[in-house]
Amino acid sequence: MISKTINRTIYALWLGDEVMNDDRKNSINNLGVNRILITKHNIHEYVLDNHPLHPAYQYLSTVHKSDYLRSYLMYHYGGGYSDVKYTNINWEEGFDKIDKNDNIMMVGIKTSFGHTYAGIEEWSEDTKNNIILNIGKLCVMGWFICRPKSPIVIEWYNELNRRLDIYLPKLIINPSKFTRECFIPSLGHAYDGPSWELKTKKIRTDYPLSWNILLSQILYPLQVKYINNIDNTMSGHRV
Repeated sequence: MISKTINRTIYALWLGDEVMNDDRKNSINNLGVNRILITKHNIHEYVLDNHPLHPAYQYLSTVHKSDYLRSYLMYHYGGGYSDVKYTNINWEEGFDKIDKNDNIMMVGIKTSFGHTYAGIEEWSEDTKNNIILNIGKLCVMGWFICRPKSPIVIEWYNELNRRLDIYLPKLIINPSKFTRECFIPSLGHAYDGPSWELKTKKIRTDYPLSWNILLSQILYPLQVKYINNIDNTMSGHRV
């Protein structure tokens, strides 16, 4: 049953060992009063006893852990999700939109063609064309609000777990060693960062997951499927 009660909490994730700089701290503080920063030190407080994390979680890169957890949180809790980057988004406006309209499953800010396609590797031509056709109606991946247990969130969570089931044997053998590690299909191997961030020095690895396999490759096509239940008119943007 779809929840009609909206959790007006905004979740942010900082799951690595890196020290958060002042800009990141300011971005968290800017989210408002009802915010929760989840780290590797307090994650246990939000993992439900009867719904443990997927066995593959411990082998994921920090980026892919974030991709997994935002789905886990939206499925079980709902509410807002924010990347740890400074924005001027009007979150209360977004919560009001989804709270007043039971038909809305997801509220966010408008994505763009360039942002949507950054790092996308594994869409069929039909899927790409459908996304291009609806690009102006989709929400960006980094800032949104979801209704828990809604069809889009259920399908997102189930497909993510299905993919992790498939990749678990490879992840056990080749767990992540780097924060932004990912397999790059165009280069035929994994490296310590995505292709657009690779510097002169590239550390080659056997990590099996491509950059967007757990997030954009799943959630953008689902937004198209549920296009009539998406609202991307929340005001604000990344500063």
